[in-house]
Amino acid sequence: MAPKNPLCLPSLLLPLLTLLLPQADSGSFVVDRDHDRFLLDGAPFRYVSGSLHYFRVPRVLWADRLFKMRMSGLNAIQFYVPWNYHEPEPGVYNFNGSRDLFAFLREATLANLLVILRPGPYICAEWDMGGLPAWLLRNPKIHLRTSDPDFLAAVDSWFKVLLPKIYPWLYHNGGNIISIQVENEYGSYRACDMNYMRHLAGLFRALLGDKILLFTTDGPEGLKCGSLQGLYTTVDFGPGLLSKADNMTKTFALLRKYEPHGPLVNSEYYTGWLDYWGQNHSTRSIPAVTKGLENMLKLGASVNM
Repeated sequence: MAPKNPLCLPSLLLPLLTLLLPQADSGSFVVDRDHDRFLLDGAPFRYVSGSLHYFRVPRVLWADRLFKMRMSGLNAIQFYVPWNYHEPEPGVYNFNGSRDLFAFLREATLANLLVILRPGPYICAEWDMGGLPAWLLRNPKIHLRTSDPDFLAAVDSWFKVLLPKIYPWLYHNGGNIISIQVENEYGSYRACDMNYMRHLAGLFRALLGDKILLFTTDGPEGLKCGSLQGLYTTVDFGPGLLSKADNMTKTFALLRKYEPHGPLVNSEYYTGWLDYWGQNHSTRSIPAVTKGLENMLKLGASVNM
């Protein structure tokens, strides 16, 4: 005889699922161009974030690293999504184990950290082919990071898998992602194909909607080809550029030519630098790094390190 009130398995799982997924609460993260600042849920906001790459840290250490970042005073993290890490062969996708970036997002939520996401498709990051899958090169005629139809077809296919998975994690949907970068330092690439950038911007908008803040990042010399109307323009530089007192002022003044109003943002403040084979280990002066950060914060800038 069936019980009068049978328990349905989905009804038992629902409370657990709600703990794992972001909850819609109509939060907002916007640019206040009248006062050159960000607004988070209507209040003035400045992020001081750090970079942590889930694909370089064992999964068992994610929570530890994120907690330490929060305890150090950061209120956000920034990370890339390497395409080749998740699509090793065309149409073969892997988001399991150490590739479960959504588990990483959950850990960031538990650490009370907001997220600035950089999904590429090209990410640089001193990662193989800047995150572009090697299988793209099986087509000898392909032109990477351009509006070449073969390249765009592969990009579209990938983002139509990734970005819908990202959508629930956007801040206005109750998640912790406050902004998303389009491409990466594209102004430093020789192609300067603005049709490519416009295609990416349209694709991101189609898959993520109009509420999420989309932005670009370039060095001072790359702003011309890396910026695009409709995407918020940010700059990157390290303490080496700040060796002269007025360099920061000049760099942000150049940024203002492309983004006249809104908060100043350094999306990559280089506290360290990469090493090249056969060359000396790169180091940064701690006093120079801290002084540069202090000066940017005095200007009200948001900074990612």
